[in-house]
Amino acid sequence: MVKKRSLESILRRVKPVKRIRQYAERAEKQVYLVGGVLRDILLEREIKDLDIAVSGKGEDFARALGKCFCLRKDMDEFRVRMGASTVDVLGLGTTEILSDLARRDYTINAMAYNLLDRRFIDPFNGVKDLENGIIKAIGRKNIVDDKIRILRGLRFKAAFGFEIEDKTMELLKEYADTLLESPPERIHMELVSMFNQENSHLAIVPEIFDVIFPGFLRMRDVLGGKVTKDLLGHSVLTLKMLNSIIKDPSLFKKYQRKVAGYIKERQVGLRLAALLHDIKKPDTMVVKGSEVHFYGHDKIASEWFKKRGKELKFSYREKEFISLLLENHMWIHLLAAQKEVTERAKRRMVFRLSEDVIGLSLIAMADQMASIGGVDEHLINVCNDIIAYYFKSKDEVEKPLIQGRDLIELFDLEPGPMFGRILTRVQVAYEEGAVRTKEEALKFVREKILKGLDIRKEGDNMYQKEVK
Repeated sequence: MVKKRSLESILRRVKPVKRIRQYAERAEKQVYLVGGVLRDILLEREIKDLDIAVSGKGEDFARALGKCFCLRKDMDEFRVRMGASTVDVLGLGTTEILSDLARRDYTINAMAYNLLDRRFIDPFNGVKDLENGIIKAIGRKNIVDDKIRILRGLRFKAAFGFEIEDKTMELLKEYADTLLESPPERIHMELVSMFNQENSHLAIVPEIFDVIFPGFLRMRDVLGGKVTKDLLGHSVLTLKMLNSIIKDPSLFKKYQRKVAGYIKERQVGLRLAALLHDIKKPDTMVVKGSEVHFYGHDKIASEWFKKRGKELKFSYREKEFISLLLENHMWIHLLAAQKEVTERAKRRMVFRLSEDVIGLSLIAMADQMASIGGVDEHLINVCNDIIAYYFKSKDEVEKPLIQGRDLIELFDLEPGPMFGRILTRVQVAYEEGAVRTKEEALKFVREKILKGLDIRKEGDNMYQKEVK
């Protein structure tokens, strides 16, 4: 850990600091580095953005530094872009810096450094907690005043690998039920930050996640199999296994670089899908003698997340991606259980899911590793075989054989109830390999579909009726 006396040598390399100091001296303002930037410097983490608190009005100071925009008018907080860095400016007014630090969330974020007199301020022993790897709330009121700090504490746990102090953990659990009083946009933002962490599995506190994702705790009621005591433990372990694959995608052999590229923009969705893939098993559990079944848990989970994701302000793209993985997470397991994975089976999956066969493979691998406590070579080979088929068929997958205009131009059809059904039947035939070229697809429409239809005109409208 960087010593406090080494701060100056680091700050000299942070370009905005010199300019901020110069203006502070001219304006006769007290300016403090506060919050996460000091924590990150002491932990020797990369510094990208700065948080500063200034005596007097924050808006005036921010405008003097450059073009700014308001973050929170009521708090006199503004953001300035300075080169490659972002500087958040908080106006203290007549408030002393100690009072400002006392309002913050955790001791490791309640430190300040006066840029003019080089004075380090640490009223809550944040440096000591950093050294000991402890996340400690400053007080009960600090959590009550802003419930989103509950999730922020879990995020810090994942980001730094720290332990949450026992009293603080009790406090976070005590107020977990009030978490939904926070705007859903802020909850979503914290979840995204949390699940962008490479050790996101460390953030999972079941009592808190049950508030965000109702039914999460019920997974404790289902046995977990060979490795974990219950299904909840299996779900968290699946996330941990996924994180290990993301760090080292070598299981994908010659495709690992392409897989790493796929993962880059999808980490949050992949991790959430890994954690939630079995959340609806308790609702679908059926016991038949010595056998236990969970019929349709995948489909139900998919529909559930579309609704819950919308409530938590996930974007359409985020919701659809996570729901797709939840709905299909059993598909590769079912294929791997067969004696042979046929080309038809691979083709169908690839044409249905396109590049997301990679995401499905990641979830399947992590799920299996959590189930058996190690790598399943057969499943790994099946996943790689499917991914190889995807890259081999990539150009074909991304361009449909025929489109609506072909039906209009070549068969004199008009859009109607049967129009979409014809295209769907062609697509299914295409996915299963029954047709491979546009010519074959048109022949399929002519001989296999239209011969079974009675197509007549009634006035100016076209309607189709299936011949029984």
